[in-house]
Amino acid sequence: MKAKFLTGCRLMAVFLLVAVTAGCSLLPRGGQEAGPEITTPSLSPVVEVSEDYYGSIPPYKPNQTRGMLSETKYRIDFSHLELGLMEFARDTFPTSEYLFQEGQQIKQEQVKEWIAQEKTGATNGQKKKGILVHVLEHDYLSKEKDRLGQLEGIVLGLSLSPEYQDATGQDKMYTTQELQAKGQQLAARIVQSVRVNTPTVPMVILLYQVPEANSSLVPGRFIMSGTVNANEAAISKWQPIEEEYYLFPSTDLEKKYPQQSLQFDKLMRQSQSYFGEYIGMTGVGRFMGGKMTELTITATAEYDSRTEVLQFTQFAAGSIDQLFDKSVHVNLYVQSMNKPLSIYIRPSTGEPYMHIYRQ
Repeated sequence: MKAKFLTGCRLMAVFLLVAVTAGCSLLPRGGQEAGPEITTPSLSPVVEVSEDYYGSIPPYKPNQTRGMLSETKYRIDFSHLELGLMEFARDTFPTSEYLFQEGQQIKQEQVKEWIAQEKTGATNGQKKKGILVHVLEHDYLSKEKDRLGQLEGIVLGLSLSPEYQDATGQDKMYTTQELQAKGQQLAARIVQSVRVNTPTVPMVILLYQVPEANSSLVPGRFIMSGTVNANEAAISKWQPIEEEYYLFPSTDLEKKYPQQSLQFDKLMRQSQSYFGEYIGMTGVGRFMGGKMTELTITATAEYDSRTEVLQFTQFAAGSIDQLFDKSVHVNLYVQSMNKPLSIYIRPSTGEPYMHIYRQ
């Protein structure tokens, strides 16, 4: 098995949607630095590492609802929510035709009003806990020269809580089907409101179930997607999304997916027996339609030398390649208690790559 070693700016570019990072100076074509003023739309420089990433137009504009998640009690994995929206967006707004921009159409005041209205409009036994937690907007702009930067698509992620109180005040949980139905009703009202200012722009609506308030080990999951065609004011089509996340190792995983549980146990045993000293290893697996599509592994150990880190990472990478199907995207993060040591990424398509941190 061969792995590519990536360092510095080249490694960082793999993970960024827009290739502008601290410590990595990237210049437009021709090698000239851009001036302080931008009078016409222009593309930001993008490192060609994958066709699956969106470019953008400078200057960068932050999302209008940024910071609202800190006001909730729910632990929402914001990176998973953001990247999930982009993943589903690619089916409707391909990276070859569209640019990305943080949401600019919906304001914080609107989201707060929707949350308040949803709580007020609930039945008597559910007034204290509305299902709407947050609304995240992503915008997609034209790449065409004559329409560069024009808004041509919107993706909305509605974060929903399955928790509610019944008429007696007891805490209850909606089933996935119940939350899907309530989310569809809520989305219909939100789309009508957004359509006031964007009547012709096609939209994708995604329902995201947040994890339980006391859960901190696995992220939430997407449960449904809807489509609003251009020049239409209602959602024309809904599709369920069968996404699940499981902690490795765990009893729930062992019951639902025993084969993957055994594979992970074997990886832990092999790593422990080969190196002798204690290595803590946990993982989070993503399943789509009952099939594991991604596994993120965190290995924690105290190593004194970089050669030892290298040997462990190579050994673990070999075991991963033997144990897990090639269709599974695997991320391995090796760390000590206070700093990262190495990473190994095996994508479902393309070559794997590895990086050993030097400091």
